[in-house]
Amino acid sequence: MRGLETVIFDVSGVLLDDLYAVWKADSEAYEACSIGKIGSIEEFRMKFKLPIHEYHRSMGVPKEIMPKLEVEYRRAYQKYSRTLRIFPEVKDVLQKLRANKINLAIASNIPSDFLREHLQRFRIDKFFQVVTGQDDCREQKPSPEPILVTLQKLKAEPNVSAYIGDMEEDIIAGKRAGVITVAICRESGYHPLWKLRRQRPNFVISNLLDLMLIVNG
Repeated sequence: MRGLETVIFDVSGVLLDDLYAVWKADSEAYEACSIGKIGSIEEFRMKFKLPIHEYHRSMGVPKEIMPKLEVEYRRAYQKYSRTLRIFPEVKDVLQKLRANKINLAIASNIPSDFLREHLQRFRIDKFFQVVTGQDDCREQKPSPEPILVTLQKLKAEPNVSAYIGDMEEDIIAGKRAGVITVAICRESGYHPLWKLRRQRPNFVISNLLDLMLIVNG
C-alpha cells in the first residue's frame, strides 16, 4: 500500500499564530463601519466560520457594507501583523517532511498577497511547491476547490494526500476533496476540539510534530 505522498496545509492557526491579529482587525473593522462589537476572542472562536462573507452575514453585516468592511479589515490587519508568529515546531516539521520526500503545498483562504508576504517573512516559502490563496480560486472552503486546485497543480492523487486544518470547514473541504483529513487543535487555533471532532477527521493532533507519526505510520 502506498504511503502518504503529499501534505497540504491551511495557514491560519496551523502554521501561523494569527488568531489575535485577525480578531483585533475584525473588531476594529466592525467598529469603523459602525456595525457593533465582535466580543471577546473566545466569542470570536465560537462564532467564526468560513467563507468569511458567511461569517459577516451571520453577524448581521449588510451586503452593501461588506466592501468597506474589507478595506477597514485590511487596514487594521496591517497594523496587527507585527504580532504574527509561526508556531515553534513549523520549520522543523517542514524540514523533516521534505527529508521524507513528501510534497508540500498550501491551500488557504488568506488573500494571496498577504499569504505570500507571510511565507516570505518567516522564510518558509522555500518549502512549498504550490501555494493556493484566496485569489487563486472562485470558491473558498468549505468548498473543496482550493484543495482540488492544489492537487491538480501538484499532479497529486487525493488518496495519498493529506490536508491539515484547524477549523471544521477545513475538514469538510478535505473530505469533499477526497483527501486524508488531519485536524490540529491548538489553544490559539480557530475552532475548539468539539467542533473539529464533529466533522470526524481521520486524525486529530495537537502539534505538527505528530504528523511524523502519520507519515511514518
